[in-house]
Amino acid sequence: MDAVIIGLSAAGLSCLDALLKFSPQVKVTAISEEKYSPYCRCMLTHYLGRIVREEQMIIKDISACPPNVNLLFGEKVETIDLLKKSLTLSSGKKISYDKLLIATGANAVKPDYYDEKKRTFTLRYMDDARKVEQHIKDSAVVLGGGFVGIKAAYGLLERNVKVEMIVSSPYPLSLVLDEKTARFVEKDMRDAGIVIRTQDDIAEINMKKESVAVSLKSGIEVYSDVVVVGKGVKPRVDVARKSGIKIDLGIMVNEFLETSAEGVYAAGDCCETMDVARKVPWINAIWPVAVEQGYFAALNILGANTPYAGSIGMNSLKTHSFHLISGGVLKEEEGVVLYEKHFPHLKQFRKLAVRDNVPVGMAFYNCPEDAGLYINLIKKGMPLNADPVKIVNGELSIADMLRPF
Repeated sequence: MDAVIIGLSAAGLSCLDALLKFSPQVKVTAISEEKYSPYCRCMLTHYLGRIVREEQMIIKDISACPPNVNLLFGEKVETIDLLKKSLTLSSGKKISYDKLLIATGANAVKPDYYDEKKRTFTLRYMDDARKVEQHIKDSAVVLGGGFVGIKAAYGLLERNVKVEMIVSSPYPLSLVLDEKTARFVEKDMRDAGIVIRTQDDIAEINMKKESVAVSLKSGIEVYSDVVVVGKGVKPRVDVARKSGIKIDLGIMVNEFLETSAEGVYAAGDCCETMDVARKVPWINAIWPVAVEQGYFAALNILGANTPYAGSIGMNSLKTHSFHLISGGVLKEEEGVVLYEKHFPHLKQFRKLAVRDNVPVGMAFYNCPEDAGLYINLIKKGMPLNADPVKIVNGELSIADMLRPF
């Protein structure tokens, strides 16, 4: 069998490793648009903060790959011919496949004012981080109050860069957290020295002498060395769409991660699978989910017919001033009851979202103990055998929760 993988980040690399683990002789061609060995994109903000070097981000020793693996770097897949089961690359080369995984990931959202000539960059790929590194001196504007923006801001603080964050919503992390939880994050960020301007946005960016002049819609003008845009990501589905594969929010797959085209699978940030907390197809564009999906895709490429149960959105954000772990649904919606407890003297906060006695969301602030176990309860849809009030109060352990009535 000739297996082809498009994309060599979390999902593609996980699929490659699993294919070789369970079928060491399988012929695999893996294609990456980037010219670098596979690296951990989650560490780009640490690279920006000079906490890690570029070589420390490498997560795959490509020299150790067996001869039955062909790795192609700096190549883009232009078209997929589903009838002929072949790909055409940017170089004009054609590659045939028996089974195909599309793991094209997602691209950073670029607003209308995005212009690298005005030192405005995203932070999705190594090339992005290198461009920021090339221009930054002692000040930066970070646009967006999501996880990427916050991690970028703290990374820049590590190198003594003055950071101003522009957040269009009323508070940071508004897409994933409720307001009360997010306000704890906001306070700690301000205390760390980050200037946060909420309910504002960029109107225009210009170069004035050696500085970037950022004009806000509120009328304020901010000057900096660079602008780092963290406005989220959008799934890369163009090559799949052109081939005729069905697309919704992302590439549509069945429970075996197979697309509408037989023998073609998708995994990672480009595809939508069942969100077990929301009970609808969703894209949870995070590294652990992509790794998990890549593994299951490999099993099914090899004919194991192993269903993928789905995922939940989850994040861990650890800085020198706070540690937040969150997952699932954390906002009020039909049938969801929220339980929370604040411990001011410990700077801790616990929140649990429950639907029909089944946990569907959680947020632990500065109390990471047992957080992973709660995440697993949400993923497995296990009902609680304990009072949620006592859980958020810290009166019960995970063992108490699992004990039968």
